[in-house]
Amino acid sequence: MPDLFVWSLDKTKKERLTEYSDLSRKWKVNNLNAISFSVFRDELNQQAFDLMEEKGQIEYDGTLYTIEDLDKTPIGDTQVAEITAEHVFFDEFMNRSYVYTVLTNAKRSLNAYMSFIIPDTGYTFSVIDSFDSKEIENFGAGNPLELFKKLLETFEAEFTVVGTDIRLYKRIGSQTAYPFRYKHNISDITKSGSARNLSTYIRGFGKELEDQNILKGESKNLQTRNGTWQDTSDPYWYTQTVGSSFQMQWYGTGIRFWYLSDPTGGVWEFTLDGDQTATLSTWSSETKTQSVQLFMDAPERAHTIVAVFKGDDEKHKPPTGPGTSKGWVRHSDSETLKTFEIYRLRTNDEKYAAVAEYTSPLASKYGIRVQAPEFDDRFTDATALQEHLKEILNDKIEISHQMKFVDLQKAGYPSPKPRIGDTVPYIVEELDLMIPDIRIMEIDEYPEDDTSPTIVLGNSREDYGEASFNSTKQQLDEIFDSRKGKIKNNVLEEAVKRATEALTNSLTQLEYPPGMGILARDPNDYNRIVVLRSSGLGVSTDGGVTFPNAITADGVVTNMLTAGQIKTNNIQIIGEDNLFYWDGTELIAINPTNQNKYVRLNSGGLYIARGAGVIERADGFKLVDDGYANFSYAVDMASPPPISNGVYFEGGRWYKQKNTEKGDVFFYSFEHVTRYLYLNLAFYAENGGSGYIYVDGSGVDTGTNYASFLTDHSEGNDYATFGRTFVADLGTPTGGTKSVYVRVKSNVADKFVAVRHIRGYLRG
Repeated sequence: MPDLFVWSLDKTKKERLTEYSDLSRKWKVNNLNAISFSVFRDELNQQAFDLMEEKGQIEYDGTLYTIEDLDKTPIGDTQVAEITAEHVFFDEFMNRSYVYTVLTNAKRSLNAYMSFIIPDTGYTFSVIDSFDSKEIENFGAGNPLELFKKLLETFEAEFTVVGTDIRLYKRIGSQTAYPFRYKHNISDITKSGSARNLSTYIRGFGKELEDQNILKGESKNLQTRNGTWQDTSDPYWYTQTVGSSFQMQWYGTGIRFWYLSDPTGGVWEFTLDGDQTATLSTWSSETKTQSVQLFMDAPERAHTIVAVFKGDDEKHKPPTGPGTSKGWVRHSDSETLKTFEIYRLRTNDEKYAAVAEYTSPLASKYGIRVQAPEFDDRFTDATALQEHLKEILNDKIEISHQMKFVDLQKAGYPSPKPRIGDTVPYIVEELDLMIPDIRIMEIDEYPEDDTSPTIVLGNSREDYGEASFNSTKQQLDEIFDSRKGKIKNNVLEEAVKRATEALTNSLTQLEYPPGMGILARDPNDYNRIVVLRSSGLGVSTDGGVTFPNAITADGVVTNMLTAGQIKTNNIQIIGEDNLFYWDGTELIAINPTNQNKYVRLNSGGLYIARGAGVIERADGFKLVDDGYANFSYAVDMASPPPISNGVYFEGGRWYKQKNTEKGDVFFYSFEHVTRYLYLNLAFYAENGGSGYIYVDGSGVDTGTNYASFLTDHSEGNDYATFGRTFVADLGTPTGGTKSVYVRVKSNVADKFVAVRHIRGYLRG
């Protein structure tokens, strides 16, 4: 029997525990194994007994367990303890570290998610099977065990732990054709089924939208026009008469007003229900159709807006002279788009960024059984929300069969005992049951006495197709010989039969040393042997002193692999400084200190995230360094520049300004594809004067050293010029369009400041 040891809580002492009884070991799919036993404190075991305390550790059969339940009861002059200890993995994986960050929402492989939660846990991982990539919203910010369980649910994965390596499969165990059959190898059968709270349909609602207004799909023309209108031809009307007006009557919460803007545009003033007012200029440097929202978030009821034309826009006089501005309004009797569109409050599904529903395949059998809706503001994507609904829908028919295991070897089972996760045929003729593939979900075994183990056969979810209760007995009769209690040989593939016969008849070069399994020795080299034992297959070149090439239940070890082609689902190479792996979907290298910095290669192309890339030319120059472009993009300057009043051009190359208010000199527009804008400018001030130069733009951070620069030419040389490269931080590149102005002002009235453009470019 294996020895049982107790470790002190601080792991400094280890004592053998004796005189314990009723030791049982429970195995369960995706729950590893746990042990329980009872023990009296006596002279033989008192030192070990006194070491036992909650969260201490028990070592049994080479496995460590954490004591989770410890009940001690005094009996006479001594005491008895009842102990339940779970596999140490759960305690260590939950408490050794914490994941503080949250991943950005994106589809990732199981490997990528595991690489995110595994650092600092003391464990490694291996993904054995191939899994599709999944998107899990807001994944992170939790202890690794909680996040690990989330991955098991999302990817429908199962796991085992070998040493400190977590191994992930689609299903643990194997498919076997050797049946569990009542009165042959199982007894004391109990069939249990539960359909409590069964549901087959669920709806879900994601994040509630901040803007609770939505267009009704209704567009209306203006009503009750007054005053003089110079043009009432569709699709645009206008008036040049100050005081001309029109009304818009509607039912809702706000409107979108449509108009034409051009260089002759003027100003409208709008009044809602005689109370709130708003103004709008229809002036624009170019002619185009525009719209604007008015009086949003008004109560949802009937409203009237009165619009009055106010004349010129004081900031933008019409080129045709004062008093000739036009108040443009869209109007059409033939087109769908008219003067204004109407908003209303969102209702029902419209209130949410994502709405989804899921119907279980079980609905075809049990009908629609509605589960309470799910409200979760983490979701803004309907596809991700639907995946979540699929996970939480209670469409499970729990069916299990508990039984005593008698002697499976007599039925031809290839191993001494059943294994957790195995799928077996199951026959109980007295219950009219014949299930060709049902899994071993739980095993309660008693390794130190003759009590038969209890086995639970069951199915996690009927809609996975595991509970095939309508199969016929004929399917099993084709493979199982009930008279002999054996699998019929003729169902084996011909190739398997030939291999079986060859191995049975090949006794040449084989040795059977006592307790050593089967040994095959090279007749030309005594030290070259192959050993086959229950623990594995080993190849040695030194007579069995070492086995550098071996296959065991824990994996494969080899010092050299030669292959024409390797087909695999997942390969991982994990070093001290990098996480590198590839699976059936992608090849990826992840920075272990920043999980969002990685390089990924798949059929969609190469993706380099968070500055992880360097591109170096043949001569050693780095075109891209840590993700930043190390070359320049030209910047276009508007020509002629849109200069402000007071700024003038003089001297063939200098733009000058005497005003003490900022004036526009240059205007640049460009695609936002780099982080920084560089502007090289020359400037000087008139004798006795000084001034400032500004680089201004929306969303542009020029910093205190760059936003302004004082130029003082007190030395008296009117033409002593200065040059400077101004650097503007444009923020994280978006790929959109950005623009900036260069502006100047003089500090001394009537003393000019001059500036000219030398060069502009984007970089970094």
